[in-house]
Formats: sequence, C-alpha cells, structure tokens
Amino acid sequence: MRVRATVVLVLLLLAAVPAGAERLQQTSSSGPRGLAVLPQSAKELYQSLVALRVDPARVYSVHDLTLRRDGVTFTFSDGKFAFLQALGGRVTGAVFLGRARIFVMPPDSSERASLARFLKASFLDAEFGRAYLRFDDSMTEEIQKEFTEKKISTESDSQFADGWNSALTQFNPTTSLRVLEEWLSPNPRPFFYGALDSPTVGSFNVFLDERRPETVMIGQPGNVNGISYFDVWTSFAAPNAPQSEDRFQPLDYAVDTQIADDLSLTSTATVHFKALTNEPVLELELSRFLRVESVNDAAGQPLTFFQNQELRRQDIARRGNDLLFVVLPNSAVAGQDYSLRIAYQGTVIEEAGNGVFFVGARGSWYPHVAGPERFTPFDLMFRWPKRLSLVATGEQVETHEEGNTRTGHWRASAPIAIAGFNLGNYASLSVGDKPALHLYANQQLEDAIIARLERHSASSQPPLPPGIAQPDTAIPLLLPNPAGVLKRLGGELRDSIQYFEGIDGPFPYSDLDISPIPGNFGQGWPGLLYLSTLVYLPPESQEQAGVAAHTQEQIEQLIPFHELAHQWWGNVVAPASYRSTWLEEAMANYQALMYDENHQPKRHELQDWLGRYRDSLVAKQSGSDDPVDAAGPLDFGYRLENSRAPDAYTTIIYNKGTWVIHMLRMMMREPRARNPDARFDRLLRHVLDEHRFQTLSNADFQRAVERLVTPTMDLEGNRSMEWFFDEWVRQTGIPEYRAAFHTRPSGARFEVEGTLSQQNVSDVFTEAVPIYAAPTQGKPEYLGRVITIGPETKFRFVSRVRPTRLLIDPEHTILCRTK
Repeated sequence: MRVRATVVLVLLLLAAVPAGAERLQQTSSSGPRGLAVLPQSAKELYQSLVALRVDPARVYSVHDLTLRRDGVTFTFSDGKFAFLQALGGRVTGAVFLGRARIFVMPPDSSERASLARFLKASFLDAEFGRAYLRFDDSMTEEIQKEFTEKKISTESDSQFADGWNSALTQFNPTTSLRVLEEWLSPNPRPFFYGALDSPTVGSFNVFLDERRPETVMIGQPGNVNGISYFDVWTSFAAPNAPQSEDRFQPLDYAVDTQIADDLSLTSTATVHFKALTNEPVLELELSRFLRVESVNDAAGQPLTFFQNQELRRQDIARRGNDLLFVVLPNSAVAGQDYSLRIAYQGTVIEEAGNGVFFVGARGSWYPHVAGPERFTPFDLMFRWPKRLSLVATGEQVETHEEGNTRTGHWRASAPIAIAGFNLGNYASLSVGDKPALHLYANQQLEDAIIARLERHSASSQPPLPPGIAQPDTAIPLLLPNPAGVLKRLGGELRDSIQYFEGIDGPFPYSDLDISPIPGNFGQGWPGLLYLSTLVYLPPESQEQAGVAAHTQEQIEQLIPFHELAHQWWGNVVAPASYRSTWLEEAMANYQALMYDENHQPKRHELQDWLGRYRDSLVAKQSGSDDPVDAAGPLDFGYRLENSRAPDAYTTIIYNKGTWVIHMLRMMMREPRARNPDARFDRLLRHVLDEHRFQTLSNADFQRAVERLVTPTMDLEGNRSMEWFFDEWVRQTGIPEYRAAFHTRPSGARFEVEGTLSQQNVSDVFTEAVPIYAAPTQGKPEYLGRVITIGPETKFRFVSRVRPTRLLIDPEHTILCRTK
C-alpha cells in the first residue's frame, strides 16, 4: 500500500451543537460585544474571531426564513436566530434554536446512493433544532436581505445569547481559521459551515466551500470500537460552482533532521514553492505529533502560523494530520517563487522492542503543501545515533561519522511525490545493479513476535509425567534469524523487477532499499520498500507466531511484489485525488498476481485469488444484510472507511479494484496472438509514459483505455468506455447470471436459444457475457457473448455440439456470480 490520507483536507470538522445549548439559564455571558476596528496582526485577528460571542442585541424571531446555496436549502420554520458579534463591522456567523429543515438532492446517482446507505433515502430531508453557522460576507448580506424583506426586526435577548456562549468556545477556534483565510485573501470565495443537531439523524456537519474541489460535503462523526471516523454522507461539486484551482505549487523540499538517542526529531525544512494565485495563506500538512517552533521567510523574518493548536483531541484524531497554516507577509504574487524555513520537533519513531523501530507519520514527518501529491525534487539530510542504520528515499550522496553520530545525505535525482526514511539495528545484503538492491533486516525480532513464539512454544511442550517436577530453568526458545531470508528475498525481488520492467518499462530509480517495519503491512516509496517483519520469518515460524494461512499466502505471493509494483504505480504516477486512489493499489495488486501467475503458471493462483476476492465482495457486511460491495463504489476512496463498514476500504479498493483491472486485461486480450497481452501492456506503458511523474485521474485512465478499444469492448458503438467505468468504478453492484435454454438440431449442428437473466444490478447495467456449450463429454465450446440489455436478454447461437448445460464465463473474465 501507499501512504494515504484517511480524511478529506478541510478546515472545519466539529461535533454538532451540544444538547445543553437550549438550557439558557445555566450559562453566563462572556467575551466582548464586538470590535469596530480590526486588529493589526493575523494572530490578533484570529484571536478576536475566536473570542466572538452571540450578540444579545441582534436576536431575531424568525418564521419560514429560507437560505439556499450550492443546491442546499435551509428553511428555518420557527425559532430564534442570532448573529455573532460583528468584528470590524463584519458578521461571520450565527446560531439558531427552534424548528428548521435542510434539504439536499445530490446531482448524480452515486452520491444519492451514498446518502441512501446512511439515511435510507436518496436525498437529505431532515429536521434540526439547533445550529451553529459560520459563513462569508455574501451569506450575511443574504440573511439581512431576508430579514428586511420579511420585516423581521432585531430583539435584545441576553439569556438566549448567554446560552450559546459556552458552545462557541469549542466551535470558534477551528471555524475562525476559515474566516481568517477569507478575510486575508484578495480573492474571497464563498463558504458556509453548519453544525446541525437533528432529532432524527443526530448531529451532523454541512460544508459549502468554493475552495474545495467538491464544493458540497455533508457528513457525521462516528465511532466504532473506540476508533473515530468521519462518515461522508455525500460530497460533490455544485453544478454552477466555479472550478477550484491549486493556489501553490511546490518546487522542491530540503529537510535537515536530527534524530536523538531518545528517537525524537528536531528538524528544519525549507519549502520552496510557486504562487499560482494571489493568496496570503499557505496550507501545509504536518503530523500532529510534531510541534512547529518557528516559520521564517527567505529573508529570515518570522511569519505568523497556526498549527490548529486549539483543536480538541477527538477532532485531531478524526482529521488525521494537522494542517499548518502560514500567513505570508503580503499576499503572494501569482508566478513568483517563495521559500519558507520551518523548524519543528517531536516524536514519530517508536521502539517495538529489541532494537526494532516503527516510524510513524510516514507521509507527514516533514511539512509539505497540502492537497494532491505533486512530484518535486527532495534533498534530505539526517544525523542519527551511530549504533543504528538509516535508509531514505533518493540516492545517498555521502555519509560520515562524528563521534557517536552518523550523518547522511540523500538527494532525489528524479522528482518524487513523497519522501520517507527507516532506521534500525540492521544486517544488510546488496544484490546486483541497475537497480542495485540493498536489503536490510533487523538483528532481532520485535517483542510482539517473540511473545507469540513463546506462547506457541509453551503450549506445544508435552506434559511432564506424574511426579516429575517442572525444571527451574526453561529451555531457551530458539528464535529465527530475520537476516536469514535476505538472499532468498533479494533473488525473488530481482526476478520480479525483471518481470515488471517487461510490462511497465525500466525501473525508475538507480537503487532500491528494502527494509522491515513492525506490523502486517508494507509500503512502497520511491526507491524504498517497507516490508512487514513477518516477511522476514520462515513459513514455519509464521505459523508458530499465529499468522493465519491466508495471511501467509499474502506474505509469500503478494506483499513484497505489490509494494515493488508501487515503484511504478504510485511513484511514477500518483492519484490525482482520493477518487483515483484505487488505481495505484489495484494495479500494484494485480501486477503482483500477474507476476505470481507468470512465475508459477501451473498453480493457477490468479484464478484462486480472484475467486476469494469475489467471495469477499459478496459477503455480508458486519451487522447488515448488504454485501460488502454495497458499501460504496471504487471512486469513493477513503470514504469507504466509515463507521458503517470499517473494513470496506480494503475489500473494495484492493479486491474489487484488482477485478476491474483484470476485466480490462481480459477484454484487451488476444488469445491467438504471440503475446496475448500486447494491447494491455501498451496501455500500461502509455499511461506511465504520458503521466510520468504526474498525477493520474480516473478520466485520464479511461481516455487511455479508449485509445485501445477493441470491437468487443465497444458496447455502445462510439469507442467510449463510459459504460464500463460508470458501472464498475462509479457504481456498486455485482451481477448474478442464470441461463435458461433449449436446443434443436439444425443440419449437422444445433441451435441454442434461451434467456440470460441478470440480477443484483440496475436495469440499465450492460455487460458482454461469454457463453460456452458444455457437452456430455469433451471440451466446452465457446458460443459467443450476450450483451445484456436489462434483467433478461434473449440469445441464439449455433453449436457444433449438443450442450447438456451452458457455462457462463468459465474463464472468469467478469466479476459476477452464476447459477
């Protein structure tokens, strides 16, 4: 897998209004009435925005007040509506208590289906009784216009205002950042945020923001077994909203890091970037476990920054990485380059025991421009305890020792999208060149694995005969040596590189470092692999450590080669947004299966894995009668990881994604050609060449497929693959097929007529289903394909044999079930 964001990058994520907001008599007023003059500095302005409270002199009794934005309608039927205090004559928010409704009808079917998964309806029509709102000046003007037209006058109600002020101390810190960003910008963009409390659907959040690519997002915090989620009910671009644009483009990063004996980091990062618009605020990502100490510009002048220090712990956990906001001294000038020097420190490395280390925050241990991955040069300098070895992305320029410290310098000669490092007390082995493989193994096993092996050893000891005392000293457990697998592992990886180069092109880097990481996962970085420490155990030790048979098969057949395939799929091309994350994971996984199929063709492991993946997709979700596939389509990306289906992300992104790539390969396959996969191989090369060191979207990939459309793929007769990507990437559903037929002689042949029924998908679902005639004895005969046009499709074929039954897709070219 690759490092992925688990949540969308937004400024505002809050719990909804607490139930105590209506208990007016239990709170007291605090904070200033408002400021007529704006503070001088961004920090002071932010603090003033945070300190705003409900204005007791601007309370309104409203009836049927309607607000509309981006296709979302709010109707405040009856209740009290009050503005926050004005700051510099500008109003930035309001609160409401009473009866109100929100109505949203997403514009496309997949988002309507998403709402239905959470709310049992394809639209949102919900009552709410309390609301905390934050918005831009245009919404203030719209509300005031409504008040004027409806002749609603202000009232003075201190008790109502006081009842809200304790809630504002929780809400204002995060929402004020968005207000600040807009006030500082010379190009303000409309935004509206609402934390609503509904008696029917609970507390939920509404984001309407033209700075987001998908201007509308509605969702709800959730928690399962102590794990926090943010369930995105729907997210889409409003039909008439202007297209969002990148504001800053990173040009290069230089990171200088000191790792102390206690494993803490002290780092200085230089972020070099170009302004694409005239904006004053730069958004960066940085791990919440790292504290920024200072930010300076190229001239050394200190800059104002915000690291979301006021966020509550549950908000940080739900959002993932912190966002670091840096206020530039003047609005950036489009087209100009800038540099920031950011000093920070903290701990992202943990010891797993016995000198085995786990590097956390692997994608955010350095500050980088927020948003989709961009390819840039990297320059990394590390100083670390001499007793340890360190590996990093890029080419190692030099290394030397000074006392108890070792210093190393790495530089990425080709642009990379993400940088990483690993360290430990390693044994090492180098294999070959072009690329040179440098394999590293821990000298010892981590405590968790040792404990598993010890438990197995104790449970497998035969009981002592009666009267024989337990010996005072136990027989020491003979532990496997992780370094013992390096030679075999190096040979396997070198062989797989040669295979991948045959389909993806030359290996993109001069060297590849392979290093261990505690846990049962792996990651593929540019020129650097993390492999689970379980990979370093022989099969018998994996079994003794309690590794399930299925996981052992993944370790043997998939994990190392999946991560290796990320050197192309993920590091040469990267996803353009969360909606195309599936592409890199599915392609890496499928290519690992292709390598295994090529390496051991008689085992038919590809078909076996595809069968398992199909079964996992049609299995029932935990606590539901719905199949896992129904949790959402492939292009929902991180949204598949939610409180309703916590495990759906892995199953859909990896398993269904692998099937989608397989189906494309099968449609392009030419069985009688010397290289049956020549067309599919051209697709891979074309995508990697055309998008080299760039991002790849679903639309980009679809266009690449359409350049190589075959007649059997062209179901709509326009050389478009829209039917395929709509059904398999943007929608859910796995068809189930059943054939009813009869035969009659026709000369020396047999006419086969019948009906193919298609279930569990929409009535407009289209697929080209291969049908085979199976005689009493002998090999099945291919009859042809049935292009489904609804729940039932008639067919007629001529067969050389009298079929006793029909086989539906026996070669497993379609993700489906058959009866």
